[in-house]
Amino acid sequence: TTGIKSDKPIVYIYNSHQLEEYNLEYLYDYSVKPNVLIASYILKEKLYNKGISSIVETNNIKKYLNDNKLQYKYSYVASRHFIEIMLKNEPTIKYLIDIHRDSAKYNKTLYELNEKKYARIMFVVGLDHKNYEPNLTLASKLNDIINKKYPGLSRGISKKTGKKVNGIYNQDLSPNAMLIEVGGVDNTIEEVNNTMDILSEILSNYILEEENGK
Repeated sequence: TTGIKSDKPIVYIYNSHQLEEYNLEYLYDYSVKPNVLIASYILKEKLYNKGISSIVETNNIKKYLNDNKLQYKYSYVASRHFIEIMLKNEPTIKYLIDIHRDSAKYNKTLYELNEKKYARIMFVVGLDHKNYEPNLTLASKLNDIINKKYPGLSRGISKKTGKKVNGIYNQDLSPNAMLIEVGGVDNTIEEVNNTMDILSEILSNYILEEENGK
């Protein structure tokens, strides 16, 4: 596949819950805690190798919450602040990906294929804003592609609505906004890394088709 002609960033990867961690028993060669921020960097690198340039948000969400005297439940307010700055400063950004780690246990989040272990994924779509349909369509398309090639890797699409959930997840800011749960508390960073091989392949193929087809 040909890459996008420019090195300008087209994908913005961020973590509304930046400190969500993976299994700490297996640290391998990582000198830092294996968390969703590391997962974002892994995805960025793999996308780059497939011709897609992206930016990972490095601003500290927890510091923003502390500075603004906001509780943890306002994490999406914090990430929204940084998304809006990014969209203003980097007009070529078209795809927003919020990477999370689920609280579900290993029996729900482990996927095995050819004796290799992967962290299962799940798409989360907020229905509590009027422009949710493009995001739901995007999640459905990606979910279908994954199901065909790697049946069982995806746990499907979780549609969120109502008072007890956020219901928007900043997905009102873009028709190409995604929230992807990658693995759970028991997954290792190696399993997450294996999943990012697949996720980067699916995403890059989809994005390159979209961009080159128009």
